Amino acid sequence: MRPFVRDGQRMILTDAGQVLVLQVREGLNTLSQAFDEVRARPRRTGASSTLTVSVLPSFAIRWLVPRLAEFQALRADVDIAIRPTTSLAVLDSRDGVDLAIRYGSGNWPGLHAVKLMKSVVFPVCSPGLLARLAVKTPADLRDAPLLRNPRQKWQPWFQAAGLDWPEPAHGPLYDDSGLLLQAAALGQGVGLAREVLAADDLATGRLVRVGQLAIEDASSWFLAWREPLRCNRPDFEAFVRWLQQEADSA
Repeated sequence: MRPFVRDGQRMILTDAGQVLVLQVREGLNTLSQAFDEVRARPRRTGASSTLTVSVLPSFAIRWLVPRLAEFQALRADVDIAIRPTTSLAVLDSRDGVDLAIRYGSGNWPGLHAVKLMKSVVFPVCSPGLLARLAVKTPADLRDAPLLRNPRQKWQPWFQAAGLDWPEPAHGPLYDDSGLLLQAAALGQGVGLAREVLAADDLATGRLVRVGQLAIEDASSWFLAWREPLRCNRPDFEAFVRWLQQEADSA
């Protein structure tokens, strides 16, 4: 299914595209509601501190926000200000960000990076599409519609599957992992999913795995900050430690 069609110089949303827009709006509303609930929690008396965290929107919605109330229950004296963005934070006085949760190699000059969790990836799609594709081996994906993400290449998975295929040059392209998973759940195609982001959709049956082959991605989830920010910040230490415990138990 295509999210839009061309009509002369205009791009018009199809029915599938309109559903996708509604799904995205629902996700953003969920994110906003979660922040409102956290801010509304009763606080202990005394001074409070604020930690500003830069994080990818897909990770915020699908992993961090559902867990955040647990930290606030432990440390009601610490306000967590989430900045969901795809832009890399400077992590100094220019942007006021204390901590970033980044996806990458962990090599960011000038920053201290600690690996939060590895990333396992595998193909997923909607149950209906899987039934139509009747995939029995990885090679059966040759004629399947493949969803693309410029930050999550297919070729490493192809190689692990023993397929000498080039990177797909056509098919729906999504710059955000959350949008790609929404498109996959709507039956638009097969997408490579990061396990930590797809866990809820897999548990509810909105998405199903295509085969059993999974690979560890070259990139991982990292906590990144500038070292001086850690000095004399017990709230910072507490939040980092809590994130690590949550990642270990995920």
